[in-house]
Amino acid sequence: MSKLLIYIVAYERKSYTQGTIELAYKLKPKNSQIIVCDNGSTDGTREWLQENQEKYELGLIFPDQNLRVGGAWTLLTNYYKENDFDYILLLDNDGWILPKEENWYEQCLEVFNSDPKICSLGLHKERKPGTLGFGKQFDPNYNSKKSFNNLEYYDTTLFAAFRLDKFSIWYETMKNWPHKFIGDKLCNYYKLLGHRTLKIAPGFITDISEYNFDNKGHEEYNQWFFEKERDGKEGPAYIHNVSRSLDYENVKSFTVENFGEEYIKFL
Repeated sequence: MSKLLIYIVAYERKSYTQGTIELAYKLKPKNSQIIVCDNGSTDGTREWLQENQEKYELGLIFPDQNLRVGGAWTLLTNYYKENDFDYILLLDNDGWILPKEENWYEQCLEVFNSDPKICSLGLHKERKPGTLGFGKQFDPNYNSKKSFNNLEYYDTTLFAAFRLDKFSIWYETMKNWPHKFIGDKLCNYYKLLGHRTLKIAPGFITDISEYNFDNKGHEEYNQWFFEKERDGKEGPAYIHNVSRSLDYENVKSFTVENFGEEYIKFL
């Protein structure tokens, strides 16, 4: 049986993190482990993780500073060897696995087994299929979808997190990863090595922040992220943007329909 590592990188947005972990634990396959790296949260996330570590059987990594996603992924390679797992599921702390997709892992394995060159599957289920950046950009590769069993997929390098990778290839790449962020850099590097990277359409994982952009913790996170990226450079001030979000009643309806009423508390 293949071994899976589920790796969640968290920063602030405690309620999102709680929902992400609850669903990952509920829907994880046998022979899998969940590791959470908290990038220096100050909103009680670390305390909650410690209090619930035994309940969710979590491994915890608490770096002294915010390493961003790229740094957090590289940090993980210090704790394992390249053959410790077969696959790694990489999530941000707003990546909610859809309960209706309880066989998500088995379906992914079937895709991997169809071609040894496939090393990564993007699993994000976008609000607008085939789009990026909250629907602002369309991936032209989406028009080349192919059918496989009960799924559709397309070759593309345009995805970052919410991905399932072959662990050994990911490990060797991330050991010396030079970038703070992932973007499409990782997929493009895999492609240079002769591998294929695909997106499943539709995917199995929802970015809950796409639907609930007005979450207070998420708003504070976005302002921090905006200012951090400016790094002291002059430019336009941060502007609160609610146009990306559904109104709260529709967010609640979406949550109940896709996850259950008990997940409203995590919005």
